Amino acid sequence: MRWEDQQDARHIFLEGELDHEACDTIGASFHEAVAQASGTVVVHLHRVPFVSSKGIWLLLEARSNLKREGRHLLVRGLGPHVRKTFDTVGVFKAAPEWDAG
Repeated sequence: MRWEDQQDARHIFLEGELDHEACDTIGASFHEAVAQASGTVVVHLHRVPFVSSKGIWLLLEARSNLKREGRHLLVRGLGPHVRKTFDTVGVFKAAPEWDAG
């Protein structure tokens, strides 16, 4: 995981499978990077071939935390497998703005 602040958003770049083990490894630093952002957070999944239920929960939890503060979390760069997983489990119903990613 790496992140950088650009003009109007913090961009977080994830790489590799976002499975149970990866979430345990990056969870605290991911939530810290999200919490310390001053505005919108954009999570890039271009290099993420697989997202488990725990990975989906990590993203939705961060979205919920930001939403309570009037901020936004966007997800971009969904590969075909991740997009299908999100569609199958109903992620786009909970976070319709992610479908553009």
